[in-house]
Amino acid sequence: MSFEFKFPDYGEGLTEGRILEFRVSPGDHVAAGDVLAVVETDKVVAEVESPKSGTLLKFGSKAGNQISVGETIAYIDIEDGADTADNGSGGDNGGAAGRTDRRALIGTIDSSESVLAPSDELATRARDERKRANGSPVASAEPARAPHSITPAARRRARELQVDPASFESGLRVRRQDVEAASRPAAGTPGGPSTPSAPALAQSSARSAHAGIPLIDDPLIAPAGAGQGEAIELTILRKTIAHTMETSRKIPTATVYDVGVVDDLVDLRERVNRDREVRVSFQPFFMKALATALKRYPVLNSHFNPLSEEIRLFADVNIGFAVHTEAGLMVPVIHNVDTKTIREIDAEMKELVEQAKNRTIALELLRGGTFSLTNFGPFGGLYASPMIYPPQVAIIGAGRLHQEPIVQDGEVTAAWVLPVSLAFDHRVVDGVPAASFTAHFLELLRSPQELFVSM
Repeated sequence: MSFEFKFPDYGEGLTEGRILEFRVSPGDHVAAGDVLAVVETDKVVAEVESPKSGTLLKFGSKAGNQISVGETIAYIDIEDGADTADNGSGGDNGGAAGRTDRRALIGTIDSSESVLAPSDELATRARDERKRANGSPVASAEPARAPHSITPAARRRARELQVDPASFESGLRVRRQDVEAASRPAAGTPGGPSTPSAPALAQSSARSAHAGIPLIDDPLIAPAGAGQGEAIELTILRKTIAHTMETSRKIPTATVYDVGVVDDLVDLRERVNRDREVRVSFQPFFMKALATALKRYPVLNSHFNPLSEEIRLFADVNIGFAVHTEAGLMVPVIHNVDTKTIREIDAEMKELVEQAKNRTIALELLRGGTFSLTNFGPFGGLYASPMIYPPQVAIIGAGRLHQEPIVQDGEVTAAWVLPVSLAFDHRVVDGVPAASFTAHFLELLRSPQELFVSM
């Protein structure tokens, strides 16, 4: 019996991936759990395991191609007597248990999980559940699913080509190539949707200018005299970063800037690193102070859900920290920072940085953050406007630790100072607690001996 193995959704809003390589060839025998392909997702490079034992008939795509959730990866001729109930049967990858293997990494994608609904549909379900809980009537579902079955890339392309997503047959999953095909008129048929020509776009821009909208460079038209340049397609990780930043920009953000004297912290770190081959950086000290400050100001250690209009406060302090990699920004998370020593935090942080740079970090180590830290100081810069990592409500940026003259007891003296920038969601946090939190954080770093006695 032929089994159609579809690319599964293993959570975190996954919609697509890029096939980097196939580990087996058509005609090969595969056992359940054997690696079929290596796929780059928005966060990790993951190994896709076969859910069944049998003979690989063919692949549903090619190496280098992007593949969306629900599209076929491979066709497998299942062996006689093989258990077909464990991971679903036929073309359905869903099982009764609906289990999901959360091991990642390099990572694994378990075919047992049913394909999840797109984010728009999940939001609608959430609203309907709240209505049911309140006893309010819920509108019956409409049969047409075209607006909810279009991939993000296809939705953007549809806007560019002026193609109506609702024009596609109900229930189909619309991909980018489907939109492009729909935009081309049939052979011998005049008119029909098509890519706007350069003159048409220029006329549209001119009309916008007459309407009071300033002219800007149109990304669909090469600027005069600039040549064609080089078009580089964004990686899946880069696309995820772009979408996350777009979401973050919609948050009504305010920022508190402050600076603290940290002479004692510099001295303490120097003593800690004395006669040590592996030196402890300043970042674990920042994390430990943040965990203590977040316990006093728990509203900053929370998530905000704009759909349900709820704030979820957390007892655990899980701090994500920004890591620059060649592939793009990643934010590993150290869980329960408040229960760990400086050396434990430092050792875990170094391990996570290495895994992030090698793209071998497990997905669970990128999840569950309740607050974020970006330490841009070693790369230059004193203050910044950090981008909040939704659904978190705050992020703090540490600038360049440096010496500057200050006045103490009426005398000018040199001191080590740390500039910080706290960006916070003003829907959830007001200015006074945000400023108080920042001041308390810097005070902990100013006198760190008692705070870090458990190092």
